[in-house]
Amino acid sequence: MSEPEPLSVDDALDRLVNQFADAMAFFRELIQNAIDAGSEEVDVEFAHDDGMMIVRVVDSGAGMNREIIETRLTRLFSSSKDGDRTKIGKFGIGFVSVFAINPDAVSIDTSRDGEHWRIVFDDKRRFSLIRREEPIEGTTIEIYKRATRAEFEQFRARARE
Repeated sequence: MSEPEPLSVDDALDRLVNQFADAMAFFRELIQNAIDAGSEEVDVEFAHDDGMMIVRVVDSGAGMNREIIETRLTRLFSSSKDGDRTKIGKFGIGFVSVFAINPDAVSIDTSRDGEHWRIVFDDKRRFSLIRREEPIEGTTIEIYKRATRAEFEQFRARARE
């Protein structure tokens, strides 16, 4: 019997993303992350503009600095919550769940410790880290996906369920 082929990072990420039986589980994951970051309120907004669906998740939690972005957000299976019974998530896969809906792009604006960042993921899940001039309270995640008006309305109705 031959050894199985090792998985590439992209294959592993695909399997991880596809583990979410319900692609809408990303809402739960993002809200859990916001609560774990100390946010007492999380706003979820929907917009449709020129064939593009935009889902915005806004929290007032602790935000992220470059170290957190590079060692937690953009690195799989890395979590600062392990062993902390006050935190919900601990496996370091919550944010990855946004890719289950196959977005065209994901943008994250966040500030912490005097650092202000925008992280932009493209449709291949590659990211760019851009320094922002203006601070933001907490974290704002915007998910962009091409959708017809009917697809958008169906998505929004399902999300509200």
